[in-house]
Amino acid sequence: MKFLLTIDTEADNQWDHGAPLTTRNIEFVPRFQDVCNSHHIKPTYFVTSEVCENVLAREIFTQYRINGQAEIGSHLHAWTTPPFPDRDGFRFNDPHHAFATELPPDVLRAKLSFLTSQVEASFGKRPVTFRSGRYGFNEEVARALVELGYVADSSVTPFTSWASFKGSPGGTGGPDFMACGNQPCRVSTPAGSLLEIPVTILPTRWPLSAHHPLARTYFKQVDHSLPLKIVRKLFFADQPLWLRPNKDSTVALFSRLIREAKKLQIPYLVMMFHSSELMPGVSPYWKNENEIGILYKLLEEFFSWLNAEHIESITMEEASIEPRIRSQEPGTRGQEPGIIKL
Repeated sequence: MKFLLTIDTEADNQWDHGAPLTTRNIEFVPRFQDVCNSHHIKPTYFVTSEVCENVLAREIFTQYRINGQAEIGSHLHAWTTPPFPDRDGFRFNDPHHAFATELPPDVLRAKLSFLTSQVEASFGKRPVTFRSGRYGFNEEVARALVELGYVADSSVTPFTSWASFKGSPGGTGGPDFMACGNQPCRVSTPAGSLLEIPVTILPTRWPLSAHHPLARTYFKQVDHSLPLKIVRKLFFADQPLWLRPNKDSTVALFSRLIREAKKLQIPYLVMMFHSSELMPGVSPYWKNENEIGILYKLLEEFFSWLNAEHIESITMEEASIEPRIRSQEPGTRGQEPGIIKL
């Protein structure tokens, strides 16, 4: 089992749709990278188009890459990556944040091609790993990525559906990953296959942890049933558990999640959060210096725990070329079924 730390590296407070586009949070990345270096953690920074335009970002991320301290991948925000069709939901910094899965195929390919070239020009190496903004991922996105030379994606969020979240006006909303598992597997496309390494998300409380079909049924229905909402509030408020830091996170909770992952023989632990969470007040999660201090305390304790457990940190690209991943197939005995359908 190995640890992949992935950072969606983007503009400030992208939860505030249509707000002025700023990237001040990049100034707070060096402190974070220093903590990672001290614990031998190698982040994968998935960067957006606007981050490529930030002078400090180009300087520090290029150096991290050259030093072998981090990987630079791509992160598509459809609302900040050219080209921009002149219609609602597709203009620059549009208040409607379209999912990549809602884009016309020609627009999707044009945006991904632009972003890929921009990341290469900004940081000196063509990106080969990807996460879609708002987790907008399907077979069409996978095909476009393969055509551009990408080898791995980490957009799938198991036990989670984004279908009720709005994107472009009149669009279909986000993808439904409720049926997806945590095992890495290959997404086949007419252009070739793409390795999917999902974000680590699992039920950790009984009986959901023991019966994943039951868990999926519960997660799918809970928002539409008052009795199930009461059950969630009393027993399952933190379920499914994400490997991502928040104010309720503890190393004990993370270790419980990792124990479940070990039972399922999941080879990679994928933690995610956003670069804007490193700066006070530009995300919904960490609003001031004191709260940022809580975040760093949690990260330092967790990184120390990983080292004590001899769980090595690698980048997304490093994971994609490991022999055990090259031969991985969904449905291996004793494992989850992998991605069932995109």
